[in-house]
Amino acid sequence: MTTDMNRRGLMKLAGGSVFAAAAGPGATSSAATGAPPATTPPVTTPVVVDGCSPSAPTAEYLALLRKGGVDSWSVSMLPTLLQMSALLEFVDDHSNDVGIAKSAADIRRLKQEGKISLTIGWQEADLFAMKGESDWWSKPPRTTMRLFYETGLRVVGLVYNLTNAFAGGCLDPKVGLTKAGRAVVGEMQNLGILVDVGGHMGEQSSLDVIAMAERPIVCTHSNVAALNPNPRNTSDRVIEGIAKTGGLFGVSAIDPFMSWSGKDVGKRQQPLKRANVQRYVDELDYLKRLVGVDHIGIGGDFTVGSTSSIYPDESFAFPAEMTYVQDPIQYANGFEDISKLPAVRAEMVRRGWRKDEIDKVMGENWMRVYAASFGG
Repeated sequence: MTTDMNRRGLMKLAGGSVFAAAAGPGATSSAATGAPPATTPPVTTPVVVDGCSPSAPTAEYLALLRKGGVDSWSVSMLPTLLQMSALLEFVDDHSNDVGIAKSAADIRRLKQEGKISLTIGWQEADLFAMKGESDWWSKPPRTTMRLFYETGLRVVGLVYNLTNAFAGGCLDPKVGLTKAGRAVVGEMQNLGILVDVGGHMGEQSSLDVIAMAERPIVCTHSNVAALNPNPRNTSDRVIEGIAKTGGLFGVSAIDPFMSWSGKDVGKRQQPLKRANVQRYVDELDYLKRLVGVDHIGIGGDFTVGSTSSIYPDESFAFPAEMTYVQDPIQYANGFEDISKLPAVRAEMVRRGWRKDEIDKVMGENWMRVYAASFGG
């Protein structure tokens, strides 16, 4: 655990928006040796981050990322050993185009090399403590976390909609963080894995994580409950709590989270109201007023080549009050996949957002949080 002084230092780092440039090697010694002064380092352009998308890792999705101007993709998956292995094989097969980032510095380095960086994320944490793969008798409890951290895992949500051994899901909003959940969150914070709350996690569990935060906490992909009371969306008090840790809120582009709620159940045969790119930027505008521009990010939650359909009448984890029949999953008109990210930028410009504000939302806020959580 960090001391109170260290904690204040981390929060100060997390809340800032300026990166200090490190002096280049040999900068002091060159004058003493008579060597020519170091050349001015190249100007670093802002990094654009797709903060959460569980799309399948394919060359086609890399092409969509490049078309959208994205430098860093947080590959958010439901954890299985097979998916982890397949992702590593994909990176090996496309090593000229992509690399795994284990730090914010890796992301900037890979950008300079002309590559897209992948940050590995999970949407639930069950694989940390599967039966036979954890030791809850020891103190502190032993899990598989270190193994996956070394592989590159850097962002994890504890639970996916339905309550598990760690936390209440969004369908059980009053269930709090469990004893096992507190142990896992503490280990994640000590090790340097970014904790993902809100969205799939219930409100009380999210608030419990925020209360014990030693580093920034994020919501990688959700929408604002105050704008649409969908059970998958996140309350203002959770969003404000995230911001107080120095974290950020990533905005999903999934249509029903912006256009559908319990009051719409039974209306599926009628023409559906649909969200569009303007409605997506409404979320950004609201968050800017609520918590400020430093705490907003893109978390599109695109599922290209991955999950394609949701049928709420058949899905316990996606009930009718959360979504309508989506075959395939519907996204905001004008922001149907990550290649359309420039349309979001254009709408922000139209509404008067400054360039520095847009750069923060498009990725530099993610970079600040990544540096504070798992290293600059």
